Amino acid sequence: MKPILKTILLVLFLFLLNSAGAQKQALKTILTADSLSSGNLKDVLTSFFQLSYNKLTGPDKELNFSSNPYALILKTDPSAAVDVNYKKYRFWRRLNFSFGLKLDTSYKFNGFSSGIKLALIDQRDATTSRFLFNQLGADSLSQEINTLQIAATEFILQNFADTLQDKYLDLLNVFLTDTVTKFNQLDPAFQSMIKTVATQKNLVVMSRLIQTNPSVVLYKKTQTVFADLKQELKNKLLWTLNISDSTYKNEFSFSSVVIRTDLLKGMSKKLKPGSNWEFNSNAMLRFADDTSSKSRDLKRVVFSFEPGFNWVIRTKDSETPFMEMKFSGEYRHVFKGLYKNEKQNFFYFNSVIRLRIFNEIWIPIEIKYDLKNSNFFGFINARFNFSLLKKTAGK
Repeated sequence: MKPILKTILLVLFLFLLNSAGAQKQALKTILTADSLSSGNLKDVLTSFFQLSYNKLTGPDKELNFSSNPYALILKTDPSAAVDVNYKKYRFWRRLNFSFGLKLDTSYKFNGFSSGIKLALIDQRDATTSRFLFNQLGADSLSQEINTLQIAATEFILQNFADTLQDKYLDLLNVFLTDTVTKFNQLDPAFQSMIKTVATQKNLVVMSRLIQTNPSVVLYKKTQTVFADLKQELKNKLLWTLNISDSTYKNEFSFSSVVIRTDLLKGMSKKLKPGSNWEFNSNAMLRFADDTSSKSRDLKRVVFSFEPGFNWVIRTKDSETPFMEMKFSGEYRHVFKGLYKNEKQNFFYFNSVIRLRIFNEIWIPIEIKYDLKNSNFFGFINARFNFSLLKKTAGK
């Protein structure tokens, strides 16, 4: 059999052998990443599904459901989590949609709400990150592994008899991809060959690695580099744009339309166990019904801007947050539709305390302080984040 044909058949066999495991592992990876996300991040852009009950203690309550199209695709087709498919659905992963019911003080129907949100910039997406691509491309070990794979394959096909080629190609695959086999546990002749090829190709980092640490598991070593870079991505910029609306309870026309943008950026270089800070800012333009007039219209226009910082608290040995505290200042200006005796400008100091009751359930407690009138008021909310994929991923 020709060497090139044998190589193609070997690659095809390994692909078919690992495809089922890769699909399962991809699902687990996505679910793990979601479980480590802060509650604040899930409010800005949800990865799967979120059911929220807003303003439990306020007069105007809302039951809201939000998701994204990719979550629905993944629910029906788990292969969407794997490599090329995951990247293909990039746009749908950056899109959120929501709909809800508004309730009054007596929990009676008070109108519908809906919205759509798009991540304009998402530097946290590993599949499209230029930062990750450039860093991996510049990593010396990653470059030398690619060179070694090609050079070692050529060396085996040119220097070994047909009866031995399959054996050494299998050993090369184990060396490059196995998660438990150490280099010094492989066939001594194969070890010698790898050292020879590394020397011939002047692979300095690889030669030093297998000489100083012969018990190295190469796949784990490369994954450590990749994992460190992905930790940096978790603190990169996320910028979203959202348009939402609500209707009257007895008429299917808009009682308000809101255009909102949110920006989220981690303060440290990369996410670490323990406490982390993130900068979070939002700006909102609200067109609402001017209730001082008898007609129903959207003539009241209010602008607000709220910059702040969110303190994400984790245990020292875990990346999973259990509590968050957000502190922000808010400026509000009424452009049009000012009510009688209403001030045109408002200044608030806000705080949100998020408590993680269970893995999927967050309880955000919002507190606002009116700086001019020295008034406190607050709301209790509930967030239920779920994926509907855990059983699938765990099989």
